[in-house]
Amino acid sequence: MRSAYPAQAVREVAWIIAQSGETAVVTRKSIAGHDAFFGPHETSETLVGTIPVEMKDMPAKDLTELGSDAVACVCPDSGLQEQDFLTIEGVRYRATAVKPFNFFGQITHMEVQLTRERRG
Repeated sequence: MRSAYPAQAVREVAWIIAQSGETAVVTRKSIAGHDAFFGPHETSETLVGTIPVEMKDMPAKDLTELGSDAVACVCPDSGLQEQDFLTIEGVRYRATAVKPFNFFGQITHMEVQLTRERRG
């Protein structure tokens, strides 16, 4: 008999993330055209959607050790991928690592390491 606890954990973690009240607009690089000799060109971005996020409150020292500017948690069904861009409260980040966490075989959430985009 299979336990219902892992599925319940997935629902409860999703609820916790949603309760943070924070959202991210997710965009992804896309390639509009290609050239057989010179390779892809004309990169643009595609809107993936808006997802709930929970920003983790971490000491600067821990973020430095990770090599990240911020860390967030998202639901496993968010569709988020490494190298996606997330705009959270007007700040644009790149997802540099997306790590799934599981509870008895069920992925409950994903931890995302974020690097702030610095435009000069």
